[in-house]
Amino acid sequence: MTGMTGMTGMSLLEERYRRVLRLLPASYRTAREDEMVSAFLEGSEGVMDDDNPRPRWSEIASVAALSVRVRLGGIGAAPRFYAWGETVRLVALLGLAFQAALGCATLGSELQGYGLLGPAHPDYSAFLGDPGSGERLWHVMRLASDLLGPAAFVALALGRVRIAKAAALLGLASAVYDVASALAPLDVMLRSMAPSLLMLLVPVLALLAGFHRDAPVARHPLWAAAVPLVAGCLLYGMLTVLASMSLAPLIDVRVWPWIWPWMAPAGLACLALLLASVAWAGRARRAGRAGRRPSVPLALAILIVPVLLAMAASLNLGAVDPFSRTMTVVIIAQLAALVVCGIALIVAGVRALPPADAPAAGGIAMPDPAT
Repeated sequence: MTGMTGMTGMSLLEERYRRVLRLLPASYRTAREDEMVSAFLEGSEGVMDDDNPRPRWSEIASVAALSVRVRLGGIGAAPRFYAWGETVRLVALLGLAFQAALGCATLGSELQGYGLLGPAHPDYSAFLGDPGSGERLWHVMRLASDLLGPAAFVALALGRVRIAKAAALLGLASAVYDVASALAPLDVMLRSMAPSLLMLLVPVLALLAGFHRDAPVARHPLWAAAVPLVAGCLLYGMLTVLASMSLAPLIDVRVWPWIWPWMAPAGLACLALLLASVAWAGRARRAGRAGRRPSVPLALAILIVPVLLAMAASLNLGAVDPFSRTMTVVIIAQLAALVVCGIALIVAGVRALPPADAPAAGGIAMPDPAT
């Protein structure tokens, strides 16, 4: 290493800084690498190669964050980076919209358990604990946590990004706590709750990564922010009707294994993604190749991944009773449909991406590493 340093005229610390800067896109390094290395070295004056110097973890973290910010471009970014940024921001918006609808449906079930939306079930009342007890207070707090998903989506739709991030992180922390504090064995809880947790984690990470300081903030009309909430209320009503019908001999019992795989959170997400994919395909066909945006198919393809994992985790390939075997067949069909849609969306999205060397409109504008 010493010999290499001597031949290149580069100190050991400078070489390591340049190695860290490889996290950044090549186009960004071409414009800013020497400037950034000089700034880093100025902050490390007096350090000799004999000290075996290394970049500080804070510096590595700042470069990694800058790399994400550049690759998920905002205003003034190169077209391809901007397209990926729009994709991730759309993942956050669509994913949180689904979580908002799911949160409203869950809230309706909780309110019904309290007897606020009809007669309370006696077993559920006993589960809640006595009025005024600590157990009842805890469940009331859990009831409030169901509002975090809708709050995060509405805030994001209205352009309140910081509020959306805070609500989304609190909702994620609440979901993680549910898994950690469950009385059942951890492996059992992970198998049952981790899939839903993963479907929440992906849009939350997209929200944190995609909506950085350079990202454009879109403010949607109030009616658009209310759509998932109304959908969640309708979903609650539909699930309530289906639950009551399953208890009464209104439908042949052999029909239910074909229905229930679509009613779980992963099944509902599968149905939503399949419908969204079909709607996008119809609109893209009318718009023609020139009018297609890569962000929509790529965002749908990204959202398919956690749903695939969640549905695969629910497979029961060893089922022997006819009811469970039918449900397994339905889930396999759902998985196959998602895989086909995912592949088609990826191909369409990649083809619609701008060329990698296309410059930004009005010249190349890059985020300042100092900010």
